Amino acid sequence: MNSDFSVLLGEPGRLILVGLVETLKLAACSLVLAIAIGTVVGTVRWIGWRLTEPFCWLYIEFARNTPPVVQILFWYFSASFVLPTPMFMALRDFGYELGAAILALALYHGAFFAEVIRAGLNSVPKGQFEAARALGLRFPQALGKVAFPQAIRVLVPPLVNEATALIKNTSLAMAIGVGEMTFQYRAIDNFLFRGLEALTAITVIYMLLCLIAVGVGRLINRALSRHIRARHPGRAVLPAGSIIQ
Repeated sequence: MNSDFSVLLGEPGRLILVGLVETLKLAACSLVLAIAIGTVVGTVRWIGWRLTEPFCWLYIEFARNTPPVVQILFWYFSASFVLPTPMFMALRDFGYELGAAILALALYHGAFFAEVIRAGLNSVPKGQFEAARALGLRFPQALGKVAFPQAIRVLVPPLVNEATALIKNTSLAMAIGVGEMTFQYRAIDNFLFRGLEALTAITVIYMLLCLIAVGVGRLINRALSRHIRARHPGRAVLPAGSIIQ
């Protein structure tokens, strides 16, 4: 069968758009939850509380050293046993397959975000944080007004890289039946025999989504680095997305 990309204007194109909406929903929810998890765990590890350090270390090592598709399958098949009943019911009401994929991707990438955030906070001299505490700022105020504002410029490039990795890993949710773009490609190939056209289209869409994420990161990095360029015109500033994972 010869390739005919005009078929994307019909039913295959509609299915890909449905998958795109599901991909964006999965990526956005996973990213927000992953950043929240990473911020909490990374900050706790940076503080160095001995009571919580073993649990944070165990979570990070487990999440980073197991394949994301295995974690997706794990949460899909074991959520009813692992999660408390109210959380499981909320997950089922939200949409079980989508919710399990969001939870798995958020936990997987949250571990990477945690290490990125910890490294960013380590770039801030601890003396500044201690000075803020000595001046009477409470712990959350010292974090929010002293540590994080200085670390954020360092954090942007690796955070953008991890966000693009998350966008690409949404394709793994196909394994549990989430109707994202890769799932729709398989349906188009099985029932309409237009796999080449569909695969080409979703490849381009994934690339565009990742390029948009990198572009947003560059704009944020440029805005945050404006005062450095003003003070040191000859100093090079690391652009977002420049670290290859």
